Amino acid sequence: MYQVNTRDYLENTGESILSPQAKQLLTLGEENHWPTQILGRAPMLEEPLRVREWVLMPALLDSTPLPDHAMERIHAVYEVGIRPQGFVIVHEAPLEIEAPQPVVEQKTNSDLLKKIGGAALGAGLLSGSIVALAGIAILGGILIAPIGMLGAAVVLDPILVVVTTDNYWIEIDRWDI
Repeated sequence: MYQVNTRDYLENTGESILSPQAKQLLTLGEENHWPTQILGRAPMLEEPLRVREWVLMPALLDSTPLPDHAMERIHAVYEVGIRPQGFVIVHEAPLEIEAPQPVVEQKTNSDLLKKIGGAALGAGLLSGSIVALAGIAILGGILIAPIGMLGAAVVLDPILVVVTTDNYWIEIDRWDI
């Protein structure tokens, strides 16, 4: 797997050889059937950086929970003796995504619940109250669902990148959020 990516990288960049650490990472990825590839060369980031439709975040600053398979790969890197400069999480962040819109205040929902619940109970209609509460729950779900979808849309397809001591950026994992 990695020979094709490595050959393409070397041909496209004009470099003639890879560093021992980069070779070791690519071999580790091949042995474990990871989607490894060289993304390029650059210094390790110290702060987040946006590059076109991508946000690059030093892993130590990123709050994205890493799945178990990503953590296993990080441990495997250290177990074979590789000591990279660090890890970067690369997030897809399309420019078309709009800024979050203000959320309807929760007071509005609770006032509505009190009015509907009070009217239903005042009329002695317990079943009406249940229907009203179900309606409020559905209405609440409709208001909450877009917020959850927006959160998912902002951070898509994270990529776990190892930055070697000689500044090779090598992908070792990616997943969907």
